Amino acid sequence: MIKGWFNPQASPEILLTRYIATSKDKYLTLLVQQLNQPIFHYLLSQSDKETAEDIIQSMWLKVMKTKASHQAHSNVKSWLFTIARNTLIDELRRQNRWQAESIDAPDTSTELLSSQATHHSLEQESENSDRLAIFNQAIALLPFHQREAFIFQQEGFSVLQIAELTDESFETIKSRLRYARTHIKSLLENKS
Repeated sequence: MIKGWFNPQASPEILLTRYIATSKDKYLTLLVQQLNQPIFHYLLSQSDKETAEDIIQSMWLKVMKTKASHQAHSNVKSWLFTIARNTLIDELRRQNRWQAESIDAPDTSTELLSSQATHHSLEQESENSDRLAIFNQAIALLPFHQREAFIFQQEGFSVLQIAELTDESFETIKSRLRYARTHIKSLLENKS
């Protein structure tokens, strides 16, 4: 079988180009089917369910308005995640829930208290022997920017792509990912 010879799933770039050119909803529907779940997962990891649902609707409305600007995008997945991220940050600011972190490393003065609370909380989860729940809780405890970089990496973005998405330097993203992995690893090791 020839790889890619018959692939009913067109690339996001092709779908967006066809949607802009023809205004046919079927292309937008296929784009939503491909990317709605990963984008929603990212939004849910950074907010609550209601906010994530509102943001994803707003994001797709913005994509529908793209037709008017006739812009083609070389990496549609990155472009959509950027729209979702910016819309999320705007919404969190509107709700007064946005707290920009000035440093990506955990604050050592509060780390001990946080670690004790986390340890106690993770201990309860461990009793249920649900490693996935413990892992998800560890991710949820990360600072926003570390969690964001980690989730983007899990969605398949490279460090360079994450840097472009977040408008940060390559080295900053590498540091955020390192801090995130270290934090997650320490939380999981405390449970072993």
